[in-house]
Amino acid sequence: MPIVFGCPKCNMKMQLPDNSVGKTFACPACKVPFTVPNSAAPVTPSSPVVNIPAPAGSKPSAAVPPQTSPIASTPKVGKSDSSQVASKPSSPVIGPINCPACTAQLLPGAISCMDCGYLLQAESTLAESDGVSPAICTNPVCGSANPPGERNCQRCGQVLPFAAGHLINNRYRIEKQLAIGGFGAVYLATDTKEANRPVAIKDMICEDPGEFDIRLNFFRREADILKSLNSVSIVPKVYDLIEQGERAYLVLEFIKGKDLMKILESNNHTPFPIESVIEWGRSICDVLHHMHSQVPPLVHRDLKPENVMLLEDKKSIKMIDFGTARDLGKNQKDRHAAKTKVYTEGYAPLEQIAGKPEPRSDLFALACTLYQLATGKVPEGSTTAHEIDLLLKDAANPIPPQSQWLFEMIKVNLNEDPNERYYSAREIKADLEKKQVTKEVPCSKCASLNKVRQPFCGKCAEPLTDPTPPCYYCGKNNRMGSRCCIHCGNRLR
Repeated sequence: MPIVFGCPKCNMKMQLPDNSVGKTFACPACKVPFTVPNSAAPVTPSSPVVNIPAPAGSKPSAAVPPQTSPIASTPKVGKSDSSQVASKPSSPVIGPINCPACTAQLLPGAISCMDCGYLLQAESTLAESDGVSPAICTNPVCGSANPPGERNCQRCGQVLPFAAGHLINNRYRIEKQLAIGGFGAVYLATDTKEANRPVAIKDMICEDPGEFDIRLNFFRREADILKSLNSVSIVPKVYDLIEQGERAYLVLEFIKGKDLMKILESNNHTPFPIESVIEWGRSICDVLHHMHSQVPPLVHRDLKPENVMLLEDKKSIKMIDFGTARDLGKNQKDRHAAKTKVYTEGYAPLEQIAGKPEPRSDLFALACTLYQLATGKVPEGSTTAHEIDLLLKDAANPIPPQSQWLFEMIKVNLNEDPNERYYSAREIKADLEKKQVTKEVPCSKCASLNKVRQPFCGKCAEPLTDPTPPCYYCGKNNRMGSRCCIHCGNRLR
């Protein structure tokens, strides 16, 4: 039968299931844990007690009926008294009636919510009154609510995102979580020292200490890249990089808008107007040209509609997420070594999938992005070039003649061979501005016309394209478009 036990610290009387001997509970009044001894007394009708549920995982005793009322109760004396017991509790209500995390009704004297696992602690109630919300575990198989201030889920151990109201570095107040992924979370926050300026904060979450330095380097590199792109209008400004123990935070300009992928999905993949696609392509080319002009060149490696935000004016865009960008190395060995395989399927060319990206890999991704924005269809890598052929030949749904050049330009940059693509974002921007695909260029020395992207003039041998990185074998420069070194004859990688 049920037993009554008084808390060893505050002497509060509690009703426990009859199988509670030897088990550990927490007092709902003083929060001190205790183990029920063999000497615990059985319940009597005159004992005013608070009913404590059995610990999670144990079977409820048949002698203790399940508590359905969210208020404290006394033991039943008889059927005729049951209504009086329900309406006039003989003991005060302990703790909140509803869970502060999921709003489910709580059992009297409960130390945790049976629905979401939220632990009812005195310090969490204080934090709630200060405007800090419970931290919800992002583990899909857990989802427990945790008291504010906890950094690890008390049920599964997963690192928790910050709750609203949390203050970072005594300056940035978290307002709400915007997104979360494998590498961290993104929050909308307020900079309390800059006229309550809204900012976006990327929180680096790293559970494995062995990966901490690697992820921290990603964060530092992203901050450096954004600083180098400060003059490019469509790149968010970086305000701060905070490193605190095993946590790091990147404070960025908050962008009010929605990424182009979400807009496509919400509009049933309806294509954007061609003029908008052209204008956005020109702006993206400015970013890529700036990155590729660095020494050594920087490659974005993850250009796609999801990483382009459309602002509230429905015209302007901002590029986001430069966390995967990296340089190609300062020496020949670094440039030709396989890099970390970072890519999104459908937007990456073969050389990037193989771990050897180069600036023209970003041009491939740009072509995939423009294709999706102009058609509403998800790209499938280089096979999308065949889809464009079908579009251009489709008599039933023909592409308007004034837009065909755009699809031809996209097709060129979806070539599996990088040498068959445009050589730079600057060239793509020039054709976007002229609204045509350039096929011939004059030689600067003899003025004869040559096929575009031909490395040397067919008449006077004057170089026509930009220099390539030094040959891996002889260390001498060649011209873009050359497949073999003109000095040593070896195949150029």
